Amino acid sequence: MTPPNVFFLAIDSLRADAVFGDHISTPNFDAHASRGAGFKQCVATTTTTTPSFSSMLTGCYPPKHGVRGLQGYQLSQGVTTWSEAFAAAGYSTHAEVTGPLLPATGILRGFQESRHRPAYRVPFFGWRDEVVERMRAYADPWFMMLHIWEVHRPYRAPPDFAKRKDKAGYEAAVHATDDWLAPVFEAAGDNTIVVITGDHGEDYPDTHLEFQLVRAARRLRRGFKLSGWFPFLDNKLAGLEIGHGFALYEHLVRVPLIISGPGVAPAAIEEQVRHIDLFPTIADLCGVDIPTGIDGRSLRSGMEGGSLVEEPAYMEAVGVKLGGDRIAGVRTPDWKLLKPPSGKSALYKLNGGAPPDEKHNLYRRYPEVARQLESVIDQVNSTEVVAESGMTSEEEATVEQHLRDLGYL
Repeated sequence: MTPPNVFFLAIDSLRADAVFGDHISTPNFDAHASRGAGFKQCVATTTTTTPSFSSMLTGCYPPKHGVRGLQGYQLSQGVTTWSEAFAAAGYSTHAEVTGPLLPATGILRGFQESRHRPAYRVPFFGWRDEVVERMRAYADPWFMMLHIWEVHRPYRAPPDFAKRKDKAGYEAAVHATDDWLAPVFEAAGDNTIVVITGDHGEDYPDTHLEFQLVRAARRLRRGFKLSGWFPFLDNKLAGLEIGHGFALYEHLVRVPLIISGPGVAPAAIEEQVRHIDLFPTIADLCGVDIPTGIDGRSLRSGMEGGSLVEEPAYMEAVGVKLGGDRIAGVRTPDWKLLKPPSGKSALYKLNGGAPPDEKHNLYRRYPEVARQLESVIDQVNSTEVVAESGMTSEEEATVEQHLRDLGYL
């Protein structure tokens, strides 16, 4: 019997509530969720693209795989990637990526065929026809990773979709993306496990007024160069910014996760799962050896009706806006602990899936809970990789210029 193919679709900046909520029409995503496993509480490892992909593709937390930001880091040679494991098992491996996922980052290691395409100033889904044609020519069994940028800022949609001013057009971009992905899903074929997720969530203004306030704050910061002479006001206005990478709010770390295809029964899974669980889960479903020493675990038992032992989710915010600093965090269904590079740690009550309270710091009220979660952070970081980036000076310059072109620097 031919092993199943694997189509891994990672949609940049896709929030969990954009798919599992009822305010955006996403019939294609919904169809895969209804006939497969929908994980309602999946936690991204970081809120920045390159380290997030590093965790998904290795099943390891950042201290182990070594990618702690967008710039100056390369994937550690000491970890096995998803593509390497599947290539060793006889799969042909293919990657179609964009944004900051340049070859110099090491993210594309193990892919026998990989292509990086421009992210901005390109037609909406202008890549689709060529990618669909290549997918139809893949030799079975194949593993293909497709990273798309259409839900990333600046949000855009094709002419036949109305761009909304509320939420800066994010909802229209999600709706259009779901619609335009139909031929891609069709090209994947029936003997294919389809994985759909976001690399992290997104922060956007909820109303047109908030959108205008964000734009005004951005103009003030740039026009008057407040960071140089009025840093207090600059920091306050920066708090109105949108996007991702700068924090670990629920809407930034909660992402959709859908797995459908041969051998996957319909299931709605409410337990917390993590991006680091993705690689070992798909390897398990495909009969591919799971590397030893990874931080993730297979979710197959939960998909087949069993229970999943609760595992805490370690998280990091390492975006460019933090200026090289790092916010570490750990999440359970009930609690979230955040440890900033300086200042006081914060403990928030998440209420087991009910609307979370991320405003009231309960660190002093529940010191035992805080200490228990802090021990998780300490344990994860005890395996930190200490090494050079692995990039040449030319590669570092290429990555830096690319990040400038993308608007990160």
